[in-house]
Amino acid sequence: MLKAHYLHHVTVTVTDLDRAKDFYGRILGLQELPRRGVKGSDGAWYQIGPSQINLLRREKPEPDSARHFAVCVDSIQAARQALQAEGLEMTETTQVGNIDRFFFADPDGNRVEIVCPMGQG
Repeated sequence: MLKAHYLHHVTVTVTDLDRAKDFYGRILGLQELPRRGVKGSDGAWYQIGPSQINLLRREKPEPDSARHFAVCVDSIQAARQALQAEGLEMTETTQVGNIDRFFFADPDGNRVEIVCPMGQG
């Protein structure tokens, strides 16, 4: 069984990054985080309690393409094994900043990301 601890982040696609940063930073008062290890995409990360909202800029609204939620686990290998045992297809494990991660889809095709701080399994 997969052992999830908390919702790590939600990704929201936006068409105007400056407007979105004003909304999430100034209006909602969220703290912007550095985006270490992220290449090839425009966006911003914000802390909200133990979780994050990750903004991803796109030319046109793409409500389904990048939307996903991420769950933090103790062990990336144990999570992969548990999901493989259920017959789920997953992406390869990659590293972004200090996080190991992979993606899979729920039965309705919604993207789910499993994350684990590097060095924790």
